[in-house]
Amino acid sequence: MRPTDLRQIPSVSRGNRDSTGLDTPRPEPVFLHLASARISRCFQHPSVGVHIRPLLLTALLGCGPALATPFDDAQAALLRGQPDVGVTLLTGRRDAPSLALLARTHVGQAVFASTEAQKRSLYARSERAARAALAADARNAEAHVELANALALQLPGTGIIRATQVGREIRALYERAVALDPAQARGWMGLGGWHAQALALGSLVARAVGASEQKMRDHHLRAIELEPDEVFYRLRYADDLLLLAGSQPRRAQALKAEAGSVLKAAARLTPQTYWQTLDLNQVRERLRTLGL
Repeated sequence: MRPTDLRQIPSVSRGNRDSTGLDTPRPEPVFLHLASARISRCFQHPSVGVHIRPLLLTALLGCGPALATPFDDAQAALLRGQPDVGVTLLTGRRDAPSLALLARTHVGQAVFASTEAQKRSLYARSERAARAALAADARNAEAHVELANALALQLPGTGIIRATQVGREIRALYERAVALDPAQARGWMGLGGWHAQALALGSLVARAVGASEQKMRDHHLRAIELEPDEVFYRLRYADDLLLLAGSQPRRAQALKAEAGSVLKAAARLTPQTYWQTLDLNQVRERLRTLGL
């Protein structure tokens, strides 16, 4: 895989348009955050058993050096958009942090997969790795987030009954993640997306599952508050506002205007990684589509 082959995880389903005239996010209760300037707030390093930042992240943030390990190298590879390298480095490791990272790295591989069958196979591998991480350490917040993401990616086409059952598990996983680590921004973002997706299915579904627009907003804003320099969280919040605009025609214009404000704030951020640059390009694309 060449650096020029790097692609962003698709955040919208092309050709699927709603009454706003905008591409709408896929009908999945989650959007993925594979890599950024801060892949995670911190990890429990598997080799020493204490919380330290990965080597690449310490360099980016101007911190002191850390001991390079296969775990650190795998994170760095994912950050560069080279998930195959990360999988090779993590294969055979059995500690929870490595397995959680392996789960995310399998999702990264799916970005480059050429068929839906290949993608679904990688999502299933991600699920297995995340469940193994939880078996190794049931209090690992990252593992809860990765399992929720992997399950959500496998939902399309499963039917409403299955989706409802798994949807409850996904919500519980995100809630457990933020309970274990209140600074787990990806968990808060996932919860915000869960509420938005349920709301977009209509008031009957929203009431049945306990979805709330206020909670959707609060959760997204919490993720942004935790990592204000991260483009991705603002992009996901804007996408969820646009998703609501598509399901609520009477409020569409107001919601689109609000999404535009969120996107403008994201556009003012300075990307630090390749992935953030791609996210910023997505932000600019949304703004152009909105005529802003």
